[in-house]
Amino acid sequence: MDPILEIRHLSKAFGGIKAVNDVSFCLGKGELLGLIGPNGSGKSTCVNLISGAYIPDSGQVLFCGKDIQGSNICQRARMGIGRTFQTPKPFNGLTVYDSVYTVALQSCAYKEAADKTEEILEMMELADLSRMFCEKLPIEKRKWLDMARILANDPKVIMLDEVMAGLNPAEMEESIRLVRKLNESGISIIFIEHVMKAVIKLSHRLVVLNEGKLLCGGDPEEVMRNESVIKAYLGGGRHRA
Repeated sequence: MDPILEIRHLSKAFGGIKAVNDVSFCLGKGELLGLIGPNGSGKSTCVNLISGAYIPDSGQVLFCGKDIQGSNICQRARMGIGRTFQTPKPFNGLTVYDSVYTVALQSCAYKEAADKTEEILEMMELADLSRMFCEKLPIEKRKWLDMARILANDPKVIMLDEVMAGLNPAEMEESIRLVRKLNESGISIIFIEHVMKAVIKLSHRLVVLNEGKLLCGGDPEEVMRNESVIKAYLGGGRHRA
């Protein structure tokens, strides 16, 4: 595997409770990696550490072979590490077009930003909704818009946090197709997900966390048959992010 992102011995504690405890794994170039585990297993904390939202107590994050500790969330976004959140965060009061265009303007001149915005909206199948205000979008389209805004930063890696949550079966199938499209465009993806149907359909490989520790990793079907994984899901974990 040719890794684009490496997580080495990451740890983070809150009030004496270790949310992430000596976790190591990597994301290959062009890989679609599922990050799963019971509620409170440390998945979102891990994404926050990778994105720069949290500072780890120990460990390293390497991006394209370079240790990026010390860089903040904005700097990492400019490097090419993007992430969504469990709850979509639309720019209320802006149209779908302007929401993407304002991000594109951070790195492009006006005409180039306009061209990029139109291309992204076509890719994310939001072009027909470009003049709609963000807050009017249905939930699945808000999630697509979150991804579209990340694309305006030309990411190499995207971390998707529960993009299937709250979707009906038809919406989920459409979202699976779009995530595949992103991956096929050359973007490496880590996605946190509880919808196992989506996990199995999308993942090239799975990493499982439980109680802040790495439980196992590997082929999705083999991982889902692993007795330790089954026990963790049936028994649950401690309640933390």
